[in-house]
Amino acid sequence: MTTYGARGDGHTDDTAAIQKALTAAGAVAGSEVYFPPAPGGCYRTSGVTVPGGVATLSGSSVLQDSNAPTVAKLTGSVLAPLTATTAALLTVGVSGKGSVVNTNPHGLTVDGLGFLGTAPGGGAVVGMWGATVVDTSDVTFTNCRDLYCGSPAFSGYPQGGDPDGTGGFVRFLSSGTDNFFAVNGRVLSCSSYGAGTFVLADGLSTTYAGGGSTDGRVTGCQINGHNHGVQLGPAVAGAGGWSITDCHFSSAEGSSHIAYGFAGTPWTLRVEGCYLDLIAVVHIDCRGRGLQAVGNYFRALGGLTAVSFGSGLATDGRDPGALLTGNVLDLNGSTTTACFAHFLGFTAATMAAHGGGQYSGNLVHNHGAAMPKSWIGPFMDNAKKPVAKTATAQLELTPGPVLSA
Repeated sequence: MTTYGARGDGHTDDTAAIQKALTAAGAVAGSEVYFPPAPGGCYRTSGVTVPGGVATLSGSSVLQDSNAPTVAKLTGSVLAPLTATTAALLTVGVSGKGSVVNTNPHGLTVDGLGFLGTAPGGGAVVGMWGATVVDTSDVTFTNCRDLYCGSPAFSGYPQGGDPDGTGGFVRFLSSGTDNFFAVNGRVLSCSSYGAGTFVLADGLSTTYAGGGSTDGRVTGCQINGHNHGVQLGPAVAGAGGWSITDCHFSSAEGSSHIAYGFAGTPWTLRVEGCYLDLIAVVHIDCRGRGLQAVGNYFRALGGLTAVSFGSGLATDGRDPGALLTGNVLDLNGSTTTACFAHFLGFTAATMAAHGGGQYSGNLVHNHGAAMPKSWIGPFMDNAKKPVAKTATAQLELTPGPVLSA
């Protein structure tokens, strides 16, 4: 990288030098671009694009957190915005506007890079993305770090500031209706601190709204202080077929750890073996069919429920078709939590007839305290009434044990 003139002194515009290195690497199939640790803390850029031919972007970054958020620091191979108007630091591929771009860097691995969201004069760049992947398949981010990407608030406990997912660590976007436009995105062993959104997958326009960025993986990640942890299909397309496993989410002020199915008609999201720590509203906000939440640990704070199924499922004539089993909801002494799973738009009668799914073997406990007066039961319908134990050809609903200690 420094061969092409990048200085990495924390204030010089390194955009042209980085782009020159990427362009040169793109001319050699299977090439690697190495980002040495920036001597001044980061490489400032207004945004660069990775062309086809590049196989790997590599470096080494470290997120230092001394349990004092105001002094959290990201060092090493770090990209950072040049100005407060920078929209994205790293863009992978270009849009085919409904057509496959074979010359995009399909199969790219981004290993060890850091993405910083603060401008040179201080203050986070609101709405900025660390990385954007567009119409490009099989892109993997591994061992990467982000600090304050897309988040305007980073004094005190960091928190996400973009309620609609307009900024954060990485987003996967597809302009087409078929899965090969932006499929198999992977985010592995990455960490995030104070991002608006950690990972987002969606489509690019309503013209091609049938696809979205599908079949991705988020595994082994640490995500702290976000507004949304993972958003799948928040605006245009379904973005189904994702799995989120072995991750730790925590954001006392955030809206949700996982938001699924807000657009399109997505299929299957699997959340397994995750620790979903404090959240202000709801841990999993599910408005799509086919959620599988297995073996997760939910820790409540002020939110009403661990899992919320959106009313759109009922009004559109669809049922949740979900599997919730082997989960633990720790109320942590809460005095406000109402239930484990809330079925908006459904009454107990419609749940029994058209619920669709298996809800069994889930444990709720309140850390030795009495159950909150607001407690409805493990499962709550649209009228905030308990959904009793029932079984039909579609629905197996068996409340697990509820413990006060």
